[in-house]
Amino acid sequence: MNEVFRVELFGEKTDRWCDLELPATYYGLSDALDKLQMTLGDKPRWEFLEHHGFQFLHVHLTHECDLYQLNALATCLGQMNGREKTAFEGLFNMEVSKKYGPISVATMINLAYSTDCCHVINATTDEQLGRFYAENDFIPALEKVPDSIFEYLNFEMLGRKARFEEGGVFASGGYVTQHTELKQVYDSLALLPEAPEYSIRLTVGRYPFHSNEQPDNMMYLDLPATQERLDAVLEACGGASWSEMVFRVEDSAMPALLENMDCDDIHGLNELAKGFKELSTQGELSKFKAVILAADCHDIAAAVQIAKNLDDYLLEPDQRNPEEVAIEELRFIVDEHSRPILQKHVVLYNYGQDVMAAHNALLTPYGLVQRRDGEPIRNEETQAENAGMEMM
Repeated sequence: MNEVFRVELFGEKTDRWCDLELPATYYGLSDALDKLQMTLGDKPRWEFLEHHGFQFLHVHLTHECDLYQLNALATCLGQMNGREKTAFEGLFNMEVSKKYGPISVATMINLAYSTDCCHVINATTDEQLGRFYAENDFIPALEKVPDSIFEYLNFEMLGRKARFEEGGVFASGGYVTQHTELKQVYDSLALLPEAPEYSIRLTVGRYPFHSNEQPDNMMYLDLPATQERLDAVLEACGGASWSEMVFRVEDSAMPALLENMDCDDIHGLNELAKGFKELSTQGELSKFKAVILAADCHDIAAAVQIAKNLDDYLLEPDQRNPEEVAIEELRFIVDEHSRPILQKHVVLYNYGQDVMAAHNALLTPYGLVQRRDGEPIRNEETQAENAGMEMM
């Protein structure tokens, strides 16, 4: 699915913000809201950072449009081919020409689902439109015009006349006319996405031998999966073993985790997907994501190890900057009466930095992370290497 918008989201606290590409999956939305210290259903403020081909919507998409409405629109737009994009722009231009004010997001969504209610012709001027109609005998009066006179016709006038009679409009990709009533789908849409069954979704395929072409027989594989399912996908793709396969992560319960990882071990990914499921059920997924970032983990086996030993870590989700760390420390060591007075005379940022250093704690977008034993947070991969050296 193509990216449509990039937005900046803002939580209820002024320092809670993050970027998000739309359309976003359930996991993408949940992760962004997690960083804002919000939950699915909460409505963060948003601002456009970038458009990917639909700039003409900008003026009409106001903050009366919430994140979930915007994502529903982006989901439909992101699936469009070139013809459908032209049809949508044409329908949108027809609405704008009615001059009744800003177009609502509900109307935009209905238009986006109604692209099959249109004809699209490859013409962007009246002259091109008139020539197209004449060449294709769409104007009966021209059917008997000799070829010698054909080029003397006023194609611009013919195109303009047809456009006014049909109520058609030009879009950047062609000429659009509406031939049936628009679909009314907005009221039946579920704007809040449901949690998927998978923890990780891959597209997998097999590289052709002796070739640099793209993988063929590409298909989806949802993890966690049984061994039977893995075997069936391998067979369907024509592979003898998973070493012949290439796969790409389409979606996961921790979107950022797999972006910079070497993901060539299907069984390791399957174990990680099982861990995601268990952590999500236990309400520990945010903690896991925080520890992964704090440990600077870039290895699947190490990530699985962290999931199995998550109790070794502490997460303070309310502490996401040095000032909040400092205030919490003062709350712990000073009485309620003295704390507000003392706070006025403390450089909270510097104090918070020192408190984190003393406890070997690290800040992440999900909160403050530290080990229960107070030891520094090390990459699990490094710990495994050290353990191996000790055993030799």
